[in-house]
Amino acid sequence: MGKAILQFLAMALLFFAAWFGLSRIDFVKIFNIDNISKKTEKKIGDLVMETLDKTHHTIDEDSVAIVFDKIKKRMCAVNAIDESEINIHLIESSDVNAFALPGNHLVIYTGLIKRCDSVTELCGVMAHEIGHIKLKHVMKRLAGELGIAVLASVATNGNSQVAGQIIKMLSSSAFERKQESEADAFAVDCLLQARINPRGFSNFMMKIAKMQSGIPEEMEWISSHPDSKKRAETIRSFYKGTTQDYEPVLSDEDWNSLKKAAESE
Repeated sequence: MGKAILQFLAMALLFFAAWFGLSRIDFVKIFNIDNISKKTEKKIGDLVMETLDKTHHTIDEDSVAIVFDKIKKRMCAVNAIDESEINIHLIESSDVNAFALPGNHLVIYTGLIKRCDSVTELCGVMAHEIGHIKLKHVMKRLAGELGIAVLASVATNGNSQVAGQIIKMLSSSAFERKQESEADAFAVDCLLQARINPRGFSNFMMKIAKMQSGIPEEMEWISSHPDSKKRAETIRSFYKGTTQDYEPVLSDEDWNSLKKAAESE
């Protein structure tokens, strides 16, 4: 009996040692994802968006694109981000959701815009998702969960079934807690650099915390981002003590036109 217990403990220690070691491996470097993504990420992203377009309606009105371009330009210009690399898509859906996809695609559902009481709340969510893109979280997660071989196959053979799996994975569940925290910190810094009040971001997360009791099915972004109250408090700590003048992001006319486009769908 004693020998069996010792063997069990030894196996348990080996398991946790292996898990501990794997959790600290930088799969971006090990699998050279930076190089692979240059050749394949755009193909994967285009296929994923093509698959998403088959099941959802994309709102591609010029007036909507102009408003998103204004927000994107404001945040990118002062944060060393090439705004042409960020592709924003407004999708008709009641889901309160926004998520990043391969190929620098940022998908925003109309349901999320309907829940935003101000443009700074929307900017906070957008900055968070851009953070996932710029910090390589998207490809790192896909490589870890699907594997490089599967991703290469998607890019080469256009596997729409895996593309659908990627959409479900990235739209319905959060990243690792560390990655979510990194994206939150990125978002606050991005907003501050752009002179956009980050309080809108923390307010939105606090709003989510209040909604999380009895979450309806359509609140995917909310249900996939747990501990929202704690995150809202952490976000506040990121900008606590900062003193600067914030500047309006959009005119009332632009913001109302975006809300109208979302609410009319």
